[in-house]
Amino acid sequence: MPQEDIPQDDLERAGAAVDRLLELARRRIWVHTRCRLLMALPDTRLGDAMARVARRTRHSDLRLLVDDDRELKSGLPRLAGTVMRLPSAISVRCLAPAQDTPASLLLVVDREAWLYLVQHKGRVGLRTESRDPPGNRKAAEDFEQNWSAGSASRELRKLSL
Repeated sequence: MPQEDIPQDDLERAGAAVDRLLELARRRIWVHTRCRLLMALPDTRLGDAMARVARRTRHSDLRLLVDDDRELKSGLPRLAGTVMRLPSAISVRCLAPAQDTPASLLLVVDREAWLYLVQHKGRVGLRTESRDPPGNRKAAEDFEQNWSAGSASRELRKLSL
């Protein structure tokens, strides 16, 4: 999904919405996305938000579910560096989506907020809620189902000895 397929104002709107929800995070940040969609968003502060939550409490629940951990490492080195620097705080798994599914990003924050971004054929759909516990619960269930189907990231867990 090349970035030029999505109008820049849609990308900026989506990136701003992601950052607004990340600012609300106190304990839980769950993200499920294709790396190319995450890279297409203007410089989101996902890595900074995860590091902030990890520093704030040892009871944090930080998860990143991506389609390709190598692409994440090469395309978003700051985020990959944060993940590799905090291996006990941030869990990473990989799940390759079916070829015919649209690119999407699901963000679940704490127990109330969630965001769903979908891109298909150059069009963008965005839904974000900051105070919606039932919607958050449904988004968390969807995330958990995909998380269970994923496999551990090997690329972002390599230890240099």
